[in-house]
Amino acid sequence: MNDTLKIIISAIGGAIVSGMFGVWGQKLKNTSSNESVYAEHTDIMWDRLDKITNERDELKEQVIKLNAKIDEQSKIIDQLTRQMSALNSKFQDWEQADEQR
Repeated sequence: MNDTLKIIISAIGGAIVSGMFGVWGQKLKNTSSNESVYAEHTDIMWDRLDKITNERDELKEQVIKLNAKIDEQSKIIDQLTRQMSALNSKFQDWEQADEQR
């Protein structure tokens, strides 16, 4: 009877200890996978996303403006190149005229 009582007490004690570890493990699992952990950071993430989106939009506007300036300057460069070509040919004509005299 004494041995049977020890076995029963050991089984009950083991069940209680394993039950406590099971409950403790489940609490840890629930804490780490709980949506409230993610919900705490959701506002921060949305704020970051808004900030990044605004920065992107501002940069996009700057790129559009810079592209317009580049187009304008390219036209000016083309015009100046044509003027330089015209002046070079006039200069060559003057040199040839001087050589013929």
